[in-house]
Amino acid sequence: MLFQTNFLQNTVKYTLDNISTVFLKIVLAILIFLFGFIFGKIVGRTVYKLLSEFELNKVVKKTTGIKLNLEHLLSNILSYSIYFLALVAALEQVGIANFVLYLVSAAVIIMILTSFFLAIRDFLPDVLAGIYLYRKEELRKSSKIVMKQHDGKKIKGEIIDMDLLQIKIKTEKEETLNIPNSIVAKSELKIKK
Repeated sequence: MLFQTNFLQNTVKYTLDNISTVFLKIVLAILIFLFGFIFGKIVGRTVYKLLSEFELNKVVKKTTGIKLNLEHLLSNILSYSIYFLALVAALEQVGIANFVLYLVSAAVIIMILTSFFLAIRDFLPDVLAGIYLYRKEELRKSSKIVMKQHDGKKIKGEIIDMDLLQIKIKTEKEETLNIPNSIVAKSELKIKK
């Protein structure tokens, strides 16, 4: 019976110690984050006031001719950097910083890859169609063409420029059309000589 009582007391003591340690870590993490947030706000406002006194925006506009709100941008970058460091320190206090940073890194990489693939989604077919169209001997600059699209519309005009992405056509109505090569390659083309 004595053994069971000691075991129970030790288990309860160990559990309470762990709970108090975890609670202390969470409280310290919250305090670190709050301190970092306050410090970031103070530093951001101070830097903004200093840059405003130096009239950085006017200097940049005078030297480059570009109107930028650089004072606000730089102070925000500094504030958000401090917020980020405070968040990492708070997560490190709790012991999950690496896990969260891995998740954020994975999300950023996925976003970058998705953006890249969405960007080349239209680019790649136009380049491949451009290579195909360049290989067609009859299709050159100053060629007169009639292009019938899938929807039945006809475009008549003269090619004024060609590159790997698009063909620029001047129509009979003196309009200039930029048509992606992927659309030109899918259309029915007649070249007038």
